[in-house]
Amino acid sequence: MLRKGLVGLIFISCLACSVDSARHHYVLAERLWGDKNYPAAVAEFERVMAKDPVGELGQQALYRAATTQALFLGQYVEAIQKLRSFIQLSTDSQLVWSAQTQIGEIQFTHLESYEQAIAHYQNLIKIYPDTSEAPAFLFRIAKSHFFLFQFDDALQTFQTIIAKFPKTSWSEKSKFEMGTTLFTRGQRQGRSKNIESNDFEKAIAIYQQFIQLYPKSELVAEARFGIASSLEELDQLEEAYTTYSELRRTYPAPQVIEIKLNRIKERLAHRRSKR
Repeated sequence: MLRKGLVGLIFISCLACSVDSARHHYVLAERLWGDKNYPAAVAEFERVMAKDPVGELGQQALYRAATTQALFLGQYVEAIQKLRSFIQLSTDSQLVWSAQTQIGEIQFTHLESYEQAIAHYQNLIKIYPDTSEAPAFLFRIAKSHFFLFQFDDALQTFQTIIAKFPKTSWSEKSKFEMGTTLFTRGQRQGRSKNIESNDFEKAIAIYQQFIQLYPKSELVAEARFGIASSLEELDQLEEAYTTYSELRRTYPAPQVIEIKLNRIKERLAHRRSKR
């Protein structure tokens, strides 16, 4: 009995020493972080994790290390691994949600791992269907499909956003992106299959609807540019020239408009020379 008691005391003493050591490393990590020595801070946070792997301090260090790697060191893969470990360990629902959203941010924005981003956001919506961030997640799903050239899926998701969240800014953005998606699909079909597509006509219709629905939107000039670009792709050069000309004062990159106008002038002159 005496021996067992001694062993227990030794264990408790060692555990206390380990926790005290973990606290020491955590304080040092925060000091280094404050000095913007982020690699050294992460190293100290990791020492805390090693000494208190499942304790509250260890979990806090795990989260801090992950966010530091993501925000300041560009160590995105390592950050995701730590965030996933944190999600499994933590009972803090607010921080777990923050970790979940950060994983999606890293996958979509930094790693451009669009297939993984789609799966991640779909899972978040499935688990938390009533979250206020659902339209933002759906928008990123749609854009991920777009970047993967999965245009039908992108269009369908944009339409879902418009139907479910009609009075939000996400609906406005989705309507505009539908035009962009149709225009891009038309370009890719023309290049890959060497056939004329009516996607440009559909894009024009969507852009026109957008302008009617959101006449004060900051994207109106971009929508008009999309109309002009679609007319140009349809070889309706006079109409395209007129639409580009109307954008000289409102389009944020006027030099682009001048390039477009000069190009159309050349095409029109070449066309007339063949008559």
